[in-house]
Amino acid sequence: MMIRTLNNIRFLALLALVALLGAQDAKAQKIPDQVVESIKFREIGPTRQGGRYVDFAVVDKAPKVIYAATASGGLWKTVNNGQSWNSLFDNENIISIGAVAVDQRDTSVVWVGSGEANNSRSSYWGNGVYKSTDGGLTWTNMGLPESHHVGRILIDPNNSNVVYVAALGHLYSENPERGLYKTTDGGKTWTKSLEVKRKDGKYIGVVDMAMSPDDPNTLIAAAYDKIRRPWTFNEGGEGSGIYKSTDAGKTWTKLSKGLPGGFLGRIGVAYAPGNSNVVYANIENVNIKGINNKERRNMLEVGIAPKRGQRVDGVQMYRSDDGGSTWKMISPEGVDIGGAPSYYYQQVRVDPNDEDHVYVIGIRVWETRNGGDSWETAFRFGGDNHAMWIDPADSDHFILGYDHGMGITYDAGKTWYHPDEIPLAQFYAVGVDMDYPYNVYGGLQDNGSVKGPSTMKDGSSINYEQWARVGGGDGMYNVVDPSNNRYLYNESQFGPLRRMDMHTGTSKGIRYPDRSMRWNWNAPIMVSQHNTDVIYHAGNKLLKSTFRGENWEEISPDLSKNDAVKAAGTGNIQYGTITTMDESPLDPDELWVGTDDGNVQVTVDGGKNWTLLNANIPNNPEYWVTRVEASNHFPGTAYVTFNGMRRDDFTAFVYKTTDHGKTWTSIANGIPAEAVNVIREDHKNPNLLFVGTELGTHASIDGGENWTKFMTNMPTNPAYDMLIHPRENELIVATHGRGIFIADISPLQGMTSEAMNNGIELFDITPSVQYVTGLRNVSAYTNFNGESRRPGSHIYFYSANAGKATVKVMQGQRELYVMEIDAKAGLNHAIWPFSRIISERSQRDLDNMAARFKRFGMSDAQIAQRMEGAKYITGPVGPGTFQVVLESGGKTITKDAIVLKDHWTNK
Repeated sequence: MMIRTLNNIRFLALLALVALLGAQDAKAQKIPDQVVESIKFREIGPTRQGGRYVDFAVVDKAPKVIYAATASGGLWKTVNNGQSWNSLFDNENIISIGAVAVDQRDTSVVWVGSGEANNSRSSYWGNGVYKSTDGGLTWTNMGLPESHHVGRILIDPNNSNVVYVAALGHLYSENPERGLYKTTDGGKTWTKSLEVKRKDGKYIGVVDMAMSPDDPNTLIAAAYDKIRRPWTFNEGGEGSGIYKSTDAGKTWTKLSKGLPGGFLGRIGVAYAPGNSNVVYANIENVNIKGINNKERRNMLEVGIAPKRGQRVDGVQMYRSDDGGSTWKMISPEGVDIGGAPSYYYQQVRVDPNDEDHVYVIGIRVWETRNGGDSWETAFRFGGDNHAMWIDPADSDHFILGYDHGMGITYDAGKTWYHPDEIPLAQFYAVGVDMDYPYNVYGGLQDNGSVKGPSTMKDGSSINYEQWARVGGGDGMYNVVDPSNNRYLYNESQFGPLRRMDMHTGTSKGIRYPDRSMRWNWNAPIMVSQHNTDVIYHAGNKLLKSTFRGENWEEISPDLSKNDAVKAAGTGNIQYGTITTMDESPLDPDELWVGTDDGNVQVTVDGGKNWTLLNANIPNNPEYWVTRVEASNHFPGTAYVTFNGMRRDDFTAFVYKTTDHGKTWTSIANGIPAEAVNVIREDHKNPNLLFVGTELGTHASIDGGENWTKFMTNMPTNPAYDMLIHPRENELIVATHGRGIFIADISPLQGMTSEAMNNGIELFDITPSVQYVTGLRNVSAYTNFNGESRRPGSHIYFYSANAGKATVKVMQGQRELYVMEIDAKAGLNHAIWPFSRIISERSQRDLDNMAARFKRFGMSDAQIAQRMEGAKYITGPVGPGTFQVVLESGGKTITKDAIVLKDHWTNK
């Protein structure tokens, strides 16, 4: 949770309350496109940890060309064997990928199946199958919009127009579009080749398939019967099974001889590339001995966990030596070969040059070299593994994709190359401190919690060595005491809370010890803005500590619906929990809470009494509450967002109340059909709002009457969390796929209808620090170049018309610096680099300088940036308060620019 204001900011807000009340009636005004384009996000990382690779496609005749698909970070390509990577799927209207395939006949043709097939709690949906005919530069959606999650794409090696798609369908609901699809005209039209339907009418998706190495008309497909709900994941059903076609998908036969029946979960299948008679299957067998079908069916459909002493048969490996006609189990009885939860894994790979050499990809990688007679761990690398490609020409050369990144080996896993420069961080939450420059903190999917600088003092790149690990597990909330930047409160999944002293490096577990408490995967933490010794932590009840977690008090009853059946759901889920809470910056007794089962509650007496607000919210979906946000400006005003993704409803739900929840108004009009994760209200301008959705960010400058897509320089990605730094006026967006993005929103804070109608407007200038840059650590050559904020005072002005503008920096009556600007119609940006003009360079000197930069190998863009400030010979200016004067269109506007001395370096 974000600490939005310090005490002085809160007092200013209170003093200005009367004036701000009038601002609520500001005229509706959409942010102009030019303004959005002018406010650019900068990406700061982190990297190294990766972000769940799910599939690889490699050009057989040129294996240095690799396509790497990720769960929520897009598609990446290398043409030089992994020495450098380019992102190819940044600007589509979907981000999650389940499968990728390259046409080996025409390697400029690439297919992508959108929607991850790993069925995780953080798996995102897709909207069909995409095709590129130029090596991934551009994409066309070829249909199958309701496939949602694609497990595999296969291309006929003899006919590029024939493509097969394994479609799982909706993750949280049923739909008839599940099945295996085929096109014979390159994706123009599709037919459902394999439809699996249970006796009760439920359609079953296809999760995996394999093509015979000898005959592309012969295919094996795995159907997957599952149920995921927000409160449970039930791992199997009677609809799962293996099917075979020998006529290019016209007809299918269910395979059964030697295979388990009854209740099965996920299945992975693979042919031995060197012998089409040999087929392997990794089967999640969820039958339980000693109970009848009716009882087991009820357990799976309701979400009832096995009782003590009951055990599923487990994950088993099977092999066929006659193309699938008969099978035998080749894994040890009672030993899982594949790992759990199986919905997350179940991939099989066979050595192209040895039919008895098999890998099973799961939590670890299992390996057999003798057709299943014995199994062992293949190598000590990876973890939570999902993808593997083996070089047909060299079995020791393969690529592994896993939750923590990607590895490339040439010696069968003895040594690995791990690309560390790809920005694929999957954040759950973001925090900041009040240091100079401030630091960013966040929790990562399966990669702990990290801390890194928001900018380097000298404006240089933020590389991965600048980031530090501050927590383990699946990282979640990280909240810093803003009064001293010393104490960090963070957690891993399901509520283990720790307090870290960042001066000494010591940490202490401070989790509330009640074992009956239910905790959300991402349980909210907050430090009070009124007394930073006070912290809150939320399970199914709200907890308060009056001294940094050394003591705890329950200040609420169970605030969820407390459905006993749902609370006992299976699938590593705790349900009926608080997902979001907030404390009013104006009143410490005003607390707001939202839960995963749709409750919204408020107290105005510090927790003595709570009011359930559900009935007051019009058209309330009672979905997962992703955020409650108390207003910085008005008591009793708050915002709430619901996310229906866990019901396969992607509608945007955003509401606002101004009377402590008695009445609510929807302010979602204008936000696309993108489920909403977070809303933030600016601490300076109550009409400036931001929302983060599962596909990006949107902004409003009129209190939510109009919304504008706001993500220049930011790829399509889930904006899982965001906050506004109260001192630096920057919006920090934590994405679940591509790391942290930061934008300077100070011009939007002053962008009212009146300002835009003035013809010319100079916005308030955020105070800047003249940092002592000092020494810097060395870093690896191959690295991520996270973008810092350029040093200097950032000056923004709005001009209704294009024309000439002059920006002068004055110290009293003395002119220190001048910038002649060809102003654009809209928002303009200039940077004063803390310097004064000594003399002007001649044109000849400027030309020689540009030529010298060219000889140094700089690009035209780099030279242009260098030349921006090269017109004058300048000298340094020390800290102080200066005046920035804007002259344009016959008008003159003046604002103060404060330059602070660096009191913080080496302190």
